[in-house]
Amino acid sequence: MSGRERATTEGQLSLYDEAVLLRHLSEQQGELVSDVLEHAARAGQVSEENARLARDLAGSQDRLQEVHHRIRNHLQIVTGLLSAQQFSETSATARRALQKSIGRLTSVAAIHDLLARDPSSGELQLPALARQLADHLIEHAGAEGRIRVRTDVARVTLDAKQATAFVLVLTELLSNSIEHGFGDEGRGEISLRVTAEEGRAVLEVRDTGRGLASGFDIGGGERLGLGLICRLTERDLRGSVEAWNDGGACFRVTFRTDASKGEK
Repeated sequence: MSGRERATTEGQLSLYDEAVLLRHLSEQQGELVSDVLEHAARAGQVSEENARLARDLAGSQDRLQEVHHRIRNHLQIVTGLLSAQQFSETSATARRALQKSIGRLTSVAAIHDLLARDPSSGELQLPALARQLADHLIEHAGAEGRIRVRTDVARVTLDAKQATAFVLVLTELLSNSIEHGFGDEGRGEISLRVTAEEGRAVLEVRDTGRGLASGFDIGGGERLGLGLICRLTERDLRGSVEAWNDGGACFRVTFRTDASKGEK
């Protein structure tokens, strides 16, 4: 390297230093452009993949809604057929059996609609649903005007399995009060109350009807409805059920709303 190339005046770069600096800048710019192009290519791939996933998700949601629509229609058809059979049936025993089946199907339809609207949500819109079920059961029993239902219902967070069991238990308890508490002519009131706090929920259904028979044992009964209440409470709600008389029949179902989180 000649002395001329290294010669500088104070505060100035030599020709050699300028050439080195320009080469470094050129290399850095090249690397920067390469990185930008690479990131742009990756972003394009991600965007394309996101668009494909969005299309697939939209298609899946459309197919799922179609399935929900068909299930809802089938449930309505079966419920309509049972209702027509109930009104044409001359046997009181047969009419009551059909009435119970209609109530259970109504519960299944209500649960299905709840989960179909928002499958990811675990919050059961219980106040409105309880009122809807009570009104429907009273109507199908022909008890409008003679049996009144009062509700005091908290919002409860349940998973899909618990929600299904809970609504079925509620339906059976209401049906039991309507049929056995008041019969075909009795008048009175049913009180439905739900409280929930700190991962624990309590459902109480009380009526002002004829009350439970002496020596009544909810766990030892042979009736399908009572057996269903016990099985669903113990198996799916991981809770307990009590029954006693206090101016009429009283039922209490207690369970933990976070029970499923501890299961393996």
